[in-house]
Amino acid sequence: MCRRASRAPALLLLLALVLPGGCRKREKEPAPAEPTKPPPVKILYPMAPGSFVKLVARLGDSVVHLRTDVPVRGGPADWFPGTAVPQSPLAGDLTERMQRSLGSGFIIDAEGYVLTNAHVVAKADKIRVQLNDGTDVTAKIVGKDESTDIALLRFEPPMDVKLSPVRLGDSDQLQPGEWVVALGNPFGMGPTVTAGVVSSRERQGGSLGQLGLWSYVQTDAAISPGNSGGPLCNVIGEVVGIATAVEPEARGVGFAVPITLAQKILPMLRRDGRVVRVWIGIRGVRVSEEKAKEVGLKRPRGTLVTAVLPRGPAERAGLRVDDIITSFDRKDVVDGDELPWIATMAGVDRLVPVKVWRDGKTLSFSLKTEPMPQ
Repeated sequence: MCRRASRAPALLLLLALVLPGGCRKREKEPAPAEPTKPPPVKILYPMAPGSFVKLVARLGDSVVHLRTDVPVRGGPADWFPGTAVPQSPLAGDLTERMQRSLGSGFIIDAEGYVLTNAHVVAKADKIRVQLNDGTDVTAKIVGKDESTDIALLRFEPPMDVKLSPVRLGDSDQLQPGEWVVALGNPFGMGPTVTAGVVSSRERQGGSLGQLGLWSYVQTDAAISPGNSGGPLCNVIGEVVGIATAVEPEARGVGFAVPITLAQKILPMLRRDGRVVRVWIGIRGVRVSEEKAKEVGLKRPRGTLVTAVLPRGPAERAGLRVDDIITSFDRKDVVDGDELPWIATMAGVDRLVPVKVWRDGKTLSFSLKTEPMPQ
């Protein structure tokens, strides 16, 4: 009896050590973690506008609707081929508007001058300009240039109408990713607006790009046929382009003529009604980094002459292949693509000073400009 009793404490101690949850001190369970706060929202576009309402309200009176007195082909009416016969007088009026619509334009000064695309008014004999308040007047074509797709119109403002000209900006300062707004008035029923960003400002257009005359501004702001000729604006309301075209095979791609180009040719359109391009009788390209080092220029600049055309102004002036034209009519040729426009702005039948880089030094010549051969 005593031996059995003496074993009991030892047995209890063994069970306490072996069985789970015995006499061992139970560890405290960890307290639930406090919920973590979400990280602060990172603003990716701090300059993104909340809306374009104020901008559109301010520019709406500057955008005009253009139409003719007779039905036209190729205008906004062609968006809706096979439109059903109208069932009401209101629908009939809309159909008539569509059939006579050309596109859009915008007022650039208080004298009634309007900028638009040349293709918008190309085949129009009589042009009607409708303002945002409904005022309807006749306009005439002051000048146009098909190569750059720019036309200048003018109408006589009524005495009781105060015009709202736009402010022209600087398209050379546009940056990819910058917000832009395209406005138009396709059917004379008030302004329409689309918004997007600048995709690129170096999209060259066909043979013009090869000549280095100009480059489109590319944007993903939707540009419909009725918006052609309307303004492309930055977020402070400056016009930076003339909405001119869409890419039929690509969605979300639109193009605009840079406003700096329009500003260059506006004086010629007002004075002569057209742009007379200057021919200097060379073919040229930009100067590359390698070429600049090879000929001893500190940096790439000017236009490298790759061909001198026989009996042309450049040959008579004494220019040669491999010359680098660094100055024309006392204007520095910083980018080789600038030369055609610098020459055109110089005018025809003028004796202009030309500087070239040849054999490690600058030489001076006199060149008489001629109009571009037809």
